[in-house]
Amino acid sequence: RSNGFEVAAIVDYPNSASEQEINDTLVSGLNRLDKTIAVIEGSPGNLQKTRSRSEQTASILSQSGHGLLVHEKGLNTIVREAKALGVPVRTIYRDLIEFTGDSRTFRRFLDGAAFRARQEGKDSAIVVTASLHPETLGALLLWSLQNRSQSVTIAPLSQALTLGL
Repeated sequence: RSNGFEVAAIVDYPNSASEQEINDTLVSGLNRLDKTIAVIEGSPGNLQKTRSRSEQTASILSQSGHGLLVHEKGLNTIVREAKALGVPVRTIYRDLIEFTGDSRTFRRFLDGAAFRARQEGKDSAIVVTASLHPETLGALLLWSLQNRSQSVTIAPLSQALTLGL
């Protein structure tokens, strides 16, 4: 935050978390990270394991004012629930946080995301997550200089979450 970056909290609940444990995990975590703009689902499907878990997460975020970024999962109940409660929410198109391939492959994934964004139109937001390793930043910089990148806008997560609301 002090360097001008937006910060989002990556959250996972224990597999058998009770409603109280979910509440405690999310509320206390967000209170400690007071300038966090959103919650990112750490493990695919973790925040969406059950309907009640999805509803409780969306409800807490609607009260806290945070956005939500989740992995695609089935019917995306958590996305529908969050939208109904006014929580800015998006799904992750491609998660490259654990990516260890070469720069060319990374840029190919970004080309795919740009293609998808063009397909969905100007009011869409395609979210790609990646780590802040020097190799990742270098590949992103190289990609941003290519012609294919000119058809999309690289934007902060807060903009992607609120686009079209």
